[in-house]
Amino acid sequence: MSDLPSRPARARGTELLALGRRDRPAARESLSKLSPEEQALLVGELRPAVRGEFLMLVERPEEVVPLLQEQEFVATILSGGMSEASWLLEIASSEQRVACVDLDCWSAYDLDLTVFEEWIDALIEAGRPTLVKALNEIDPEVWVLAMRHMADVAVVAKEEDAPTGWFTEDGVCYFHARSDEAFARVKEIAQTAFSEVQPCYWQLVYGMLFELESECQEYALRWRSGRLKDLGFPDREQAMQAYRPLSVDRVETWDLDAEEPDALVPFESLPELLQGTLTGRALSQLTSGRAADLLGYVLAVANSLAVADGMSLSDADSIPTAMHKALNGIDQGLRAVASAQNATPERVLDRTRPLDLFRIGATLDPEIKPVPVHFSTLDDYEDAATEQERAD
Repeated sequence: MSDLPSRPARARGTELLALGRRDRPAARESLSKLSPEEQALLVGELRPAVRGEFLMLVERPEEVVPLLQEQEFVATILSGGMSEASWLLEIASSEQRVACVDLDCWSAYDLDLTVFEEWIDALIEAGRPTLVKALNEIDPEVWVLAMRHMADVAVVAKEEDAPTGWFTEDGVCYFHARSDEAFARVKEIAQTAFSEVQPCYWQLVYGMLFELESECQEYALRWRSGRLKDLGFPDREQAMQAYRPLSVDRVETWDLDAEEPDALVPFESLPELLQGTLTGRALSQLTSGRAADLLGYVLAVANSLAVADGMSLSDADSIPTAMHKALNGIDQGLRAVASAQNATPERVLDRTRPLDLFRIGATLDPEIKPVPVHFSTLDDYEDAATEQERAD
């Protein structure tokens, strides 16, 4: 294992990065003593902007990169710039490549095809084997929508003359790109699909000819929503539950079963965002098993807010921003319930859902409100919230 002192991963990663800038061989030697899992932990704890530089020090990045969480992988590419994306996409896992589309190519609930075209360019630059993988991995509806955005397709009988400016791979279906930039993408996609994965090719052609754009969008959104749930992001309807009003006197006791070690959580070992918060201090008074479980529920609140507020899930700052908002609301809920029940904050946190505590905090503080991206006006949201409060 590493001969580095036992310190938080971020500190060790920063040390190795600084060493690599001074003495690259020494840094690579130190990294070689770490397992791929340990190296991936160091990468994930570094600022996204320097992760690419750090990965260049790793002897076998193809063993480390696939171990990064999907959000970390996407943030690493975006922070380093799309010009450096191809080599990372080449060694990424299937889930990571799909996450690039799920997290970065959607604006609220609409597929941003202009952004997807940038990822197509990076996939093409990564080489045909990577593009073949992506054609099989990324939802066919997304590829159909992208190809329609870039080109037209027509079926031409063999006895008819081929239309000027159109090209074909199979002698029957002809493509016409809408711009010179689109031509290079469409040509490479069509050639690769026809020569390497013909089922994908014919699926693309059929979709471009016959499928409704609205249906493609609907299905693509459905598949994406399912995968986002696997990453911890609820759908919009579920996410908006975080803003349902809840009064202190309506809060319910929550019994969360968990096997809990006796040791308390050292406050300094809690995530940095929790330092100085009432939630963090309460967690430090709970046993480590209980605190770990509750921390997961706190993160779930932040994920809900990221979705409800329409944040860009590929932005490295989105989750920290959502976490700050979540902790603000949970802290206010903790104070209110602790005062009403004459209980300590740690006892309240131990017996109350973090989501309910946030709802209480948001009810008490009008400044904690949703960004009105999913309602035509803020009044629409407030009307919906009032109706839900009456139903409760």
